[in-house]
Amino acid sequence: MQSWRWLYPGMKLKRWFFLIGLAIIVFIVGFSGLMSAHVSGIHLRPAIIIDIEDDLKRLKFVDFLFMILGIWGFVLGIRRLMFSVLTVYAPAREKEFLNVVYEKTRLRRGPRIVVVGGGTGMPNVLSSLKQYTSNLTAVVTVADDGGSSGRLRKDFGTPPPGDIRNCIVALSDQETLLNDLFQYRFKAHGDLKGHSFGNLFITVMKEITGDFGRAVEESSRVLSTRGTVMPVTFEPMILQARLKNGKIVTGESNISKSKTPIERILLKEKNIKPNKQVLKAILEADAVVLGPGSLYTSVIPNLLIPQVAETIALSRAVKIYVCNVMTQPGETDDYAVSDHVKAVLNHTGPNFIHYVIANKEKVSPKLLQRYKTYHQVPVVLDEAEVNALGVKLIKSNLLNHENYVRHSSEKLGKAIIRRLVI
Repeated sequence: MQSWRWLYPGMKLKRWFFLIGLAIIVFIVGFSGLMSAHVSGIHLRPAIIIDIEDDLKRLKFVDFLFMILGIWGFVLGIRRLMFSVLTVYAPAREKEFLNVVYEKTRLRRGPRIVVVGGGTGMPNVLSSLKQYTSNLTAVVTVADDGGSSGRLRKDFGTPPPGDIRNCIVALSDQETLLNDLFQYRFKAHGDLKGHSFGNLFITVMKEITGDFGRAVEESSRVLSTRGTVMPVTFEPMILQARLKNGKIVTGESNISKSKTPIERILLKEKNIKPNKQVLKAILEADAVVLGPGSLYTSVIPNLLIPQVAETIALSRAVKIYVCNVMTQPGETDDYAVSDHVKAVLNHTGPNFIHYVIANKEKVSPKLLQRYKTYHQVPVVLDEAEVNALGVKLIKSNLLNHENYVRHSSEKLGKAIIRRLVI
């Protein structure tokens, strides 16, 4: 039997099994002594121990001593047994073992949070929330049709892996080298130019397993993610935007290039079926977080699948929308916070959002000047208009104070978790 191999010489396990067994016997001896004072006929201890007790006028501290020794031996044996097993798999991390066990236990007790979105904003919120819980589900749009993801989508008929790759890396509990490997982008000339290793890995895994969902699961296992990453659907998604001048723009990469304001986002395909695991995760969630990310090409596309939007609306979870810090050219030019909220509600329905979290911190003049060259300005806080929509505005200091304007991962995580504990 395979289980007997644990007793092979050199494993350094037999001594601890022996100590655990001996500790159990010592504990039973002490316990039987205490019980014998109340229940006649119970004497599991050797006669010599009984004689000693008679000489000591049956002082019961001997029984207590035996029980304490038994407990101490049992705990020591279990602890050293776990360390011995650990040194086989991770010899350099023996001293970290208890910290790792405690941390994983704490995270497993955390709230169940579903984050819906895509693009570059979603990994930021995931990396912050993974510090509070491992019960995380990232629901990612698969409408991307540009760059490496677009090329793989066209060549292999697979959902675009780029946003999914970024979320897997954000939730990773692995060392930096593996993260860097998944994010590595080929720069040399040729067919590989522009592709990231992670995109190719997921695509190859899909070709091997024949299932994109399985490919995502295996990729997540490689990086030991604190949570689950799921595509919102396994079917093709092609975005269309109806502009305010009536023109229809097709393709996610083309929508933000238009100079005309967007009126509504549509799906070219009809009756797209959602990933059933996504619906299950939403129904079990304590909170559903929308964004941050491109409003019309990352966040709202997930809500265009009717069953996804309906399930979120029916869920008892707290619904939170994280508003972008800056406007986005071609999508949210001159938008205030209330305009973001209206866009989500117009594509879903009233009372779809409970809270909207927005930045109130001032952007430095130097960064403001730089972003103006890209036609980007801070999103205006218009609290009265937001409250009129039936949504509570949460204003927080969220900036990261670096050479670009982005949410601070730490500050954003605290702002979201605070909504779940008050």
